[in-house]
Amino acid sequence: MTLKDKRIEWKARYDAWKESGESIAEWCRDQEIKVHQMYYWVQRFERDMISPEPETTETQWLTVQVDDEMLSSEGQDPIFIHFDAISVEVRPGANVGLLSDIIHILQKQS
Repeated sequence: MTLKDKRIEWKARYDAWKESGESIAEWCRDQEIKVHQMYYWVQRFERDMISPEPETTETQWLTVQVDDEMLSSEGQDPIFIHFDAISVEVRPGANVGLLSDIIHILQKQS
């Protein structure tokens, strides 16, 4: 059994215990599950609710064809990025690296 399968199985047990309204000891006795194992998983799931583990996703790259006309910023208006009470004006030809840093900082603030 993989760790993922085990986690799914114990999450189902955890949910069933929560819905039962019984103490862990009572529920485990009725289900014939070792109490110490249940305590381990209860702590783990409740800790994950406070600070969930980030989901690992695989990066997928997309090929994009950009015409030279699209790269020209002449005559384009600036764009505004609004984030809560903060507004950022991005003008044509802006430093993309700096803009990326600003966006990362704003994401961490949320």
